[in-house]
Amino acid sequence: MGLRGKFFVGLLLTGLVWSAVLVGTWLTARNAVDDVLTKNERSLRDTARAALDDRARQLAAFLRDALTNPLYYFDLLTMREVLRSALAQPDVQYVLVYDQRGRVIHDGSRDIMKFGQRMDDALAPGLIASEELRVQWGDGVLDASAPMLIGELRLGGVRVGMSTDRMDAAVAIDTEQAHVALRENFATPVRVLLLGLLALLANIGLVGWWIARGLVRPIRELSLRAEEIEQGQYGAAAASRRSDELGDLMRAFGRMSEGVRKHHADIHKLAYRDALTSLPNRLSFRERLEQAVASVGDRGLALLFIDLDDFKRINDTLGHDAGDQVLTEFAARCHRALGLDSGGSPITFARLGGDEFVALIEGPEAAPRAESAAKAVLQQLREPFDVVDKSLLVSASIGITVFPDDAHSPKLLLKHGDLAMYQAKQQGKNCYRFFAGHLTLLAEERLMLEHELRAALDNERLTVSYQPIYAMQSGALVGAEALLRWHHPQRGTIPPSMFVPVAEATGLIDALGDFALRSACRAAAAWQMHAPGRYVAVNVSGRQIQRPGLEKRVADALAESGLEPRLLHLELTESSLMHDEAQAFAVLTELRKAGARIWLDDFGTGFSGLSHVRRARVDGVKIDRSFIADILNDPEDRALASAIIAMATSLGMEVVGEGIESAAQYTLLRSLGCQMAQGYWMSKAVSAQELALLGAIEAP
Repeated sequence: MGLRGKFFVGLLLTGLVWSAVLVGTWLTARNAVDDVLTKNERSLRDTARAALDDRARQLAAFLRDALTNPLYYFDLLTMREVLRSALAQPDVQYVLVYDQRGRVIHDGSRDIMKFGQRMDDALAPGLIASEELRVQWGDGVLDASAPMLIGELRLGGVRVGMSTDRMDAAVAIDTEQAHVALRENFATPVRVLLLGLLALLANIGLVGWWIARGLVRPIRELSLRAEEIEQGQYGAAAASRRSDELGDLMRAFGRMSEGVRKHHADIHKLAYRDALTSLPNRLSFRERLEQAVASVGDRGLALLFIDLDDFKRINDTLGHDAGDQVLTEFAARCHRALGLDSGGSPITFARLGGDEFVALIEGPEAAPRAESAAKAVLQQLREPFDVVDKSLLVSASIGITVFPDDAHSPKLLLKHGDLAMYQAKQQGKNCYRFFAGHLTLLAEERLMLEHELRAALDNERLTVSYQPIYAMQSGALVGAEALLRWHHPQRGTIPPSMFVPVAEATGLIDALGDFALRSACRAAAAWQMHAPGRYVAVNVSGRQIQRPGLEKRVADALAESGLEPRLLHLELTESSLMHDEAQAFAVLTELRKAGARIWLDDFGTGFSGLSHVRRARVDGVKIDRSFIADILNDPEDRALASAIIAMATSLGMEVVGEGIESAAQYTLLRSLGCQMAQGYWMSKAVSAQELALLGAIEAP
């Protein structure tokens, strides 16, 4: 073989060797590409899933804390506002508040079409009875649920559904972009490989070196960077001076890493900051409180629990935008009052939600400093708030509790601050009160009474008795007043004065009122068979008047029982008209249009009885028993009763005297022109069946 052949053979063998080397290099690079694509896709998906899981957990925990009190008080309006803000978050597909039986209470919509429906989807069985925050992955959705409890009482829970569509689409796009970029990058090495097979041995070696250094190393770096991101180590964005596609890929990967880092920071801010006031939120404050309690040592620790008085009135009358403006200005004033810009001992000021704020004061003499801070906050509120071209005076009630004198845990410290704040509200509002031990007993007693009242309603342990009302001239039985009775198996008879305020405070008043109204209408309808025209009077509380839907509930009760509307008398006190007179008078007008008759109960004990009689256009008044009790001996009581009767008669209204306990009282009131009477002298309260058998009395 000549030199040419040997050279050719040698060149061929060398070419084959270098081809094998290049093929090996290409296979190594291809494996590296596949490795980085796989890890990149897994990293993107795991990061996105972790971020979505983190968002879902934090949102579920936030909603659990924000909705516990509204659920406890069955405040559907507050639930709706909170759920609407949650539904506005990206990726949120649904938000549900459910009771302990898994029935939907609110879904954030205006009409709550799912109200009362039991959750029956595939994920529901695993979360209804769960005692802790739970995350489940379903078909296209991440479901996070958190139970809501007050003490050991389970109220229900909140459920958040996060759609995975946007996450999957983003991962698919990023993965496809990585595939495209790498495929474009591989075009050049493939061409170089083909040229290298035809080039000289030197060029083949050069191409092999270029491939090893210019392609494999950056891909390995990207693979290592993907692993760091997968472990949550975001670090600085990857940089490259290359101007080719591989450089574009490295820079795109760096931008993606920076975007994930910022997204993580935004989630952290959303979880720990109040969106309206930029103050620390409930979650952030609880963590700070736990840290402070754990490290308090010999230093002092005091908590101010601040709640705006009658804030709901601002939202209802001026709108939620005005309410938000008041909250923002209030936060700024508290910031100044607490001296947060002046340094000194640390003070943490946060918004728990709604109109509730807290301030944590650390350092020596925490209790005196807390009292001074409370005074400073109240002083700031002396100046009016300028809201939507109106000047509003806003007050606040403040509860103060001290660690460890009042509590030994962060949870109890917040609870006792809340109790002290409610004590301030009960003592006139616009003031501060320190926590006292007896408040805990009162709160526990009230909670127990509420629990037992709910059970009594569910188990139909409440009854309605009827106090007969007689025409004074003839002695005929013309009607009866419906009176709620609760016979507790251990406590005996519990008077309405104890359980009605609890019902009003906890939202049970609607159920309680509906029970009394429907029972009374059914009883009066049955009386008509033996005593046509005998009416029934039902008491209506101020809370029922202010809450929407009273007109419909009355109409439904009348339609269900078949009772003529004129035989239903609705009794309300003067004080029930004073919170929002325009709303109250509008409701009374609709009730009168429906045919029901309106009476003022306990007349004469209010603040402006004549004004309310004129504006409300009532059909009758009931003289309060306090005027009748001593009417025989007290000339002033006799004069007042006579004046009330004369005024009502001149306006064409009827008058009922309450609490008549003797024949002499009966005779005197009849001589003064009083038309009707009720009291123990005529008859005590009886059952509906017993009242149907009663007839006229023999008038003295």
